[in-house]
Amino acid sequence: MSFSSKRRLIRTLADIGPIRLQRRLRYELRQRLDRGLHPRLATAWACGISNVPQWLPLFEGLEVQSLPLPAPAEPHSVSFHFLQLEQELSWPIRWNDTNWPRLWQFHLHYFDWAREWLEFALISGFWPDQAEVLEPLLDHWIKANPPCRGDGWHSYTISLRTRNWIWLFRCCPKLATPNRLHSLWQQLCWLQSHPEHCHGGNHWLENLTALALGGLQFKGPLAQAMHRRAMRLLEQELASQLLADGGHEERSASYHLLMLDRLVELACSLAVINGERPSWLVGSIEAMTFWVKAVRLEGGAAPRFNDSAVDASPPLEEVRSFAEGYLQQRPAFSDLRGSIVQLAATDPTPLALAPSALLSVPAVVTDLPVTGWTLLRPGHGWELAFKCGVPCPPHLPPHVHSDQLSLELSYRGQWVLSEAGTSVYGNSPERAYERSGAAHNVLQLGLADLSGEIQWIEPVEVWGGFRAARKARPRDRQSGVLNDGSCFAAGSHDGFDRFGASHVRRLHLSDARLNQISLTVDDMVITRRSLHVRQWWHLAPGISDCLLDGLVLEAPTAEEIHTSWHTTWFSEGFGQRTPRQSFCISGRLPRGEHQLRITLPLFVASL
Repeated sequence: MSFSSKRRLIRTLADIGPIRLQRRLRYELRQRLDRGLHPRLATAWACGISNVPQWLPLFEGLEVQSLPLPAPAEPHSVSFHFLQLEQELSWPIRWNDTNWPRLWQFHLHYFDWAREWLEFALISGFWPDQAEVLEPLLDHWIKANPPCRGDGWHSYTISLRTRNWIWLFRCCPKLATPNRLHSLWQQLCWLQSHPEHCHGGNHWLENLTALALGGLQFKGPLAQAMHRRAMRLLEQELASQLLADGGHEERSASYHLLMLDRLVELACSLAVINGERPSWLVGSIEAMTFWVKAVRLEGGAAPRFNDSAVDASPPLEEVRSFAEGYLQQRPAFSDLRGSIVQLAATDPTPLALAPSALLSVPAVVTDLPVTGWTLLRPGHGWELAFKCGVPCPPHLPPHVHSDQLSLELSYRGQWVLSEAGTSVYGNSPERAYERSGAAHNVLQLGLADLSGEIQWIEPVEVWGGFRAARKARPRDRQSGVLNDGSCFAAGSHDGFDRFGASHVRRLHLSDARLNQISLTVDDMVITRRSLHVRQWWHLAPGISDCLLDGLVLEAPTAEEIHTSWHTTWFSEGFGQRTPRQSFCISGRLPRGEHQLRITLPLFVASL
């Protein structure tokens, strides 16, 4: 291992901290011990020796009695399609195969596909053809996945699968056989004994919401203790993970939406089963819903900073309507979420909401200072998102990107300038690129090594698939509306300090009209040594490179200026990479103070 790699590893571990490292060590050690035991011994150690509590008669209003499941039939093969990859698996299927991408295998174990079949039936009035294999798949999963064997017993997959099984059993009581209920309870007990609090973030929230929901479904002291413990820990964790501006600490719109969806689902269940609306839970949903409304762009998209695959979470509009339906006690859809809200809306008087939760008309400038995002909306459908903030919690870098001072621009819900996005997880060249500064609309500084190759500095030192060492801290954040009606956002960070340089970026939107606007980007760099520089402009797919024909660069003190076009990609979701054009301005900055100004009049009549 090289010196730089060792330094990077040490910095990463230092940020994680000794307490979380100790938790991670215990978690990994427990996994190894489990794999060395017979499944029955591992189950007894994790779950104890006890009878399965009684399954409570709940949610009668969800039962789809008019939509009986098709008669079960064992197929010759079963086809699954997610993450843009379709696999036809021969029966009996293999639930764990090293030839598949691991994320695809995780999705197989989630049973989200079964929930999609249920949603289809609720909305359309009939089951999809695949539903005839639902019961065989449930029973085969139990038979083929003994405890502690394979990804099906990973705490994260258990969290998602148990939730999906609960709603399947509630909507189709015929599915709740003794053997399946035994497995459901066993999985919940296993999850409780294998918590992911060493990871924190969305994984730990997934664990806790699954346990809180699962404990509500059964009768008896063990189930009640499971529920109460999960609720206590969830309250503590939300107080820690939710930011003062309503955002989730991982600063990813996708994971924020996913967590909000889980909390609303749990809150509705509490209202239906116990008639409870805990103030801390309502307040968390309220704050997170405000954040969703604040970042929502026309058409229902959201800024794509950090990991941002749209298929990592339910659509923004569905989650927003779900949360508002709970807060205002009015269902909005005929799907499962709408049905759950309908059952929870027993009180005709809406909850007393804070004024921020009722935000509906976006302001010209919306600043989320703790999240570190600023939204500029000068009118006529133009929206710009600017990132200048804490990249991620020090201990939680899996979903962070090196996108400090990046921007995205959209017009009437269509991207004009955009990040690369997130198309893949794991350790791969594609993942490394999508997390790097080069995949974002940023200015980069670099040093030439002895061979003459330029090493570009990452303000957030992303490495591996889910790691980061140094993480630049924001400073000098500003935003506002000027007297002429134009608006701006600006900021800096300390990511270049150790190289004797600093960078301040200011974005200015003016002359907003139908189909056109003027964007000015000022990059001020002060350096005590000669540095290479490059600035990226990533066009969205379908945007012609003619859009930048009017670009004017003013860089009086820069040297060796070159421009070039590159074919890169835009990722809407996992496994999706659409070619697009990216413009790069590069050069060299001698020692001193420099101002690079880009003036770009934009006209997008074709959108």
